[in-house]
Amino acid sequence: MPYKPTQPGMDLSKLLVRIAKDTSVGTLESVRSILTESFDWSSKQLSQLSDVPLIQNTSLSEFLSKSGESLRNAGTKTEQGLTQALTSTANAMHQALDALEMADVVVKKTLFENIPVSSIVGESFADLVTTSHIQASFRLNGKDVSFQEILKDWRESKLPRLILCVPGLFCDEGLWNAKGEVPLSETMKESGYYPIYIRFNPGVHLSINAKSMLGLVENLLNSPEVKDITLDVISYSQGGLILRSALHQAKQKSSDFSKKIRHALIINSPDGGSYIEKIGFWLGLGAESLPILPVSMIGFIGNQRSDAIKDLSHGIIREEDWVQNNQIQRYVKDSYFGELDDIDATQIYSLVTKEESKWSSWIGDGIVEKPSLTLLSDRVYRKKSNPETRVHCLLETSHYQVITHPQTKKILKEVLKKR
Repeated sequence: MPYKPTQPGMDLSKLLVRIAKDTSVGTLESVRSILTESFDWSSKQLSQLSDVPLIQNTSLSEFLSKSGESLRNAGTKTEQGLTQALTSTANAMHQALDALEMADVVVKKTLFENIPVSSIVGESFADLVTTSHIQASFRLNGKDVSFQEILKDWRESKLPRLILCVPGLFCDEGLWNAKGEVPLSETMKESGYYPIYIRFNPGVHLSINAKSMLGLVENLLNSPEVKDITLDVISYSQGGLILRSALHQAKQKSSDFSKKIRHALIINSPDGGSYIEKIGFWLGLGAESLPILPVSMIGFIGNQRSDAIKDLSHGIIREEDWVQNNQIQRYVKDSYFGELDDIDATQIYSLVTKEESKWSSWIGDGIVEKPSLTLLSDRVYRKKSNPETRVHCLLETSHYQVITHPQTKKILKEVLKKR
């Protein structure tokens, strides 16, 4: 079964509406019952008092009788008003639940049906109970291999150039070899590029995976046979953050990594984090802060997600930010550190709808919100030469569909032929 990340959010929304409905309707029913019975009882008491022989036929008796009648009328109107309020509230809550059900269906159809999920989620992760033993590694024929084996296979391919393929979360080399489609790997090879596949541990911090990748690639690029060859890079989703982290680390230690990159094509990178993951963080944080032990425990457990997902939640690429637990501070601090300034780079991002609204901006590509996807569009990409060719937006395309979109292949081909 495909992974459906919106399901917990949808289920939670429906649960909250049902709770609100039951609470609101139950409260109104209680109020109606209490007020109606109170007015009725008070009216009867006043009527009985007006019939007491001592005051019968006096002005006080008349006053009490009229007061009782007024209370009866007030009780009738109160019951009618609250009944109407009950009906309106129940209808409104039913409409809200219907809307959520409809949204649930639409999201499923738009984002998760008729999508070649097997081309996105790596098959090498399918049967793993734990990912703790996985190390970042080059991949060839479904196995972890050394850079020497990659170089040997490259020589045998007779392809003159190299392109490093940096995948997203729980993706492996299958991402670039989509089943049932003309894979991006074929576009690379047709353009004379040998694709270098890499896989990461999906549980560790992005900066740790970036450090491992940097070490692997530097070993490869330091080999005598490739010392004069530049490297192209293509990244997808979380892979964009890992690439940025590797570039940042290379800059910190004065590595030549960035100088060896001819061009980078970055696809649907969550540079401002992913709202799907943020939901889990903020709900967990909120529950953790409540002074109720069971709820606090739920919040604590909810925040024990993988380090990679926590970083993805906030777009954290530097080691010091997670070491110092600066997830919250990143909302008021800069999250870009100049790592792409010296890189010839092109951006692709997608949106699930053409509609311009707060909702469409929040939903973004279905996984990442638009402000996150476009965080560096003007600040970085359009500041490079030929700014009109640097940013490409694919409409009515989800996070999962962008990698197999024909326009993505076209842009990749154009980028690779510009040497």
